[in-house]
Amino acid sequence: MVVPILVFHKIGPVPPDSRYPRNSVRAEQFDALLKSLKGAGYEGIGFAQYLAHRRGEATLPRKPIILTFDDGYRSNADIAVPIMRTHGFTATIFVIPGLLGQTNRWDADEPQEPLLSADEVRALHAEGFSFGSHTLTHARLTAVAPDRALHELRASREALEALLGEPVTTICYPWAQHDAGVRRLAREAGYACGVEIRRRLNRDDTDLMVLHRIPVTYLDSTWRIRWDLFRLQFRRS
Repeated sequence: MVVPILVFHKIGPVPPDSRYPRNSVRAEQFDALLKSLKGAGYEGIGFAQYLAHRRGEATLPRKPIILTFDDGYRSNADIAVPIMRTHGFTATIFVIPGLLGQTNRWDADEPQEPLLSADEVRALHAEGFSFGSHTLTHARLTAVAPDRALHELRASREALEALLGEPVTTICYPWAQHDAGVRRLAREAGYACGVEIRRRLNRDDTDLMVLHRIPVTYLDSTWRIRWDLFRLQFRRS
């Protein structure tokens, strides 16, 4: 079974003074992409369902896809969620428990935008959206001491579990940076899988701690993403 995972950050206008404009996808692009995916027969799943499949405990739809959002910007709720409702998709949002209700202060030189609050996370969870950890403070795990990295991983999972009242299984490595030591610490902290950013699809033998995600930016047309979903079925490395 081949399972693509897409990753978004912000849905909305591209900030003119942004250092990372590729973190943005315009609302009309997002809408067109989901409409196209739905028309092509893709069905959204979550990581719980995917992990159950990998354990041999669940059957996936014929064309599964996982939508993810990094950082937990409020635009995810204000703009992305209504579009996903329209097309029948859900998503996993990777939030930073230590910064809920604040701004993206890990990017001091980037325009500051509001992040989801704890109450907003609970409301979206009640509506069927899933959440994963993006560490406690968006720490660069490969650059901090192992004890700090383990704290970032474990404390963020525990905080999210307390907020949601259910296990949190998935870690999204900040800055898409990880190594063998970070992956070992993630497993020690209690995660069942981890996600990176790499333009590849996931197969039944893909390392669960290094699940691949295709990035979507404001430069990507629906045709480009659909082409990736087709051509990458034939590429393994």
